[in-house]
Amino acid sequence: MTDSVIVVVANKLYLPHAKSLMAGCIRQGDWKGDFCLVCPSECNPFTANEKGIHIFRPPGSDWSHQVKFHLFSPYFQRWRHVLYLDCDVLIQGNLNGLVQALSKKPPGIYFDSCHRRDVTLRQDWEHFDDMYGSGADSHPELYDQLRAEFPHFDKPGFSSDVMFISPEAVASDTVEKLQDIADRYLKANPKRMDQQVANLLLFNQLKPLTKDYCTWFAFDDPGNRVLCPERGWRGDEEPVILHYWDMYAPWRVKTPDAGAYLNHRLNRVCHELYAENLAAFDSVFPVL
Repeated sequence: MTDSVIVVVANKLYLPHAKSLMAGCIRQGDWKGDFCLVCPSECNPFTANEKGIHIFRPPGSDWSHQVKFHLFSPYFQRWRHVLYLDCDVLIQGNLNGLVQALSKKPPGIYFDSCHRRDVTLRQDWEHFDDMYGSGADSHPELYDQLRAEFPHFDKPGFSSDVMFISPEAVASDTVEKLQDIADRYLKANPKRMDQQVANLLLFNQLKPLTKDYCTWFAFDDPGNRVLCPERGWRGDEEPVILHYWDMYAPWRVKTPDAGAYLNHRLNRVCHELYAENLAAFDSVFPVL
């Protein structure tokens, strides 16, 4: 056991994506630390001891995006550094160097800051409310309550696709507070998305993960490696982690004229790299 862990969250449907990502962390990222898979009780992908992967099964039977709240649970106090990755990322650089660089910063909670800086928390809530709920206009009183309870409601937020957490900086009741907010404002977030709830509670603690560490895949296209003071870009960043998301996810087969077809730094077709990593999982994580 080391002092650093990469955490991936997956149910049965997302298990292949988690396996491909973990294999990629070693094959493309040369990761030397631990792994932890957060999965529901009915998901039995392998025996943890056999694969050398820690398995954490959150309490309760509900499974939603908000299972990510448990990244702030006491379970993760056994490590000094926790790097969380959504399954729809690709690794294109050395992860040990990334964690070493972040470990030199003050202990805290770091969220991806690259592609959410022009979206306020209010807009984030309204977006998912309109997409999955009855819409923000149907319960304006909830938004009045959110603004009154959280003065930063109209400020830009962060993305929870990549997180770097120092467990020592996490209050012991964080999971309970996150769940309380989620329950009280469920009508405005029926899909139980995690990101906007985490931003509400943790906003004053959050520190940015800049483009030096991770970014939205399109921002690392050769044409976007530019000086951009508005986004805080110098132009010479070499992000280790690229986030693809949903329709652009690495497992989605695309044509050469589509976005997210090619990872430019690795010069690899994304869905081919995904499939190669998945096929390599058992050899990368052999039975001990």
